[in-house]
Amino acid sequence: MRELAARAEQLAEAIEALRRQLSRGEDTLRRTGYRLDDAAGWIRQAAQDLQATASDMPRLAALPTDACTVPWGVCPEHGNTLIASGDMTTCKSAGCRRAWGYNRDTALCAEPVTHRLIDAGEVETLVCDGHAVAARDQLVDARLEPLMP
Repeated sequence: MRELAARAEQLAEAIEALRRQLSRGEDTLRRTGYRLDDAAGWIRQAAQDLQATASDMPRLAALPTDACTVPWGVCPEHGNTLIASGDMTTCKSAGCRRAWGYNRDTALCAEPVTHRLIDAGEVETLVCDGHAVAARDQLVDARLEPLMP
């Protein structure tokens, strides 16, 4: 993944070099390169996304086998109360000082399973304490059953 990111960065540099070359040409050539700045920016964003994904992989590979099955994070104590900005996530619940150095909103939940959630359609999902709190607050006609330790 990091190799792909490096190749994307090289491609962005090549696109910018082409734009510079076109900008020194005749008027028609100068006017044709206007999309290249955007293209280089999109490629650079792809390179950054690849680097971020590569950085996330060790954390994801270390997820415990008994991790919550919900594919997004919550505050383990307060539920769906996260605010993410860049690579930092904090809980917005008053007095909670929890923070994580990654976008926990979009990451697989790594908290241990503590409850069986049964929704209105009788679909069962194994969830952690934080997702159990969120389910109590947000789901209608859902049941939560604590799992025995």
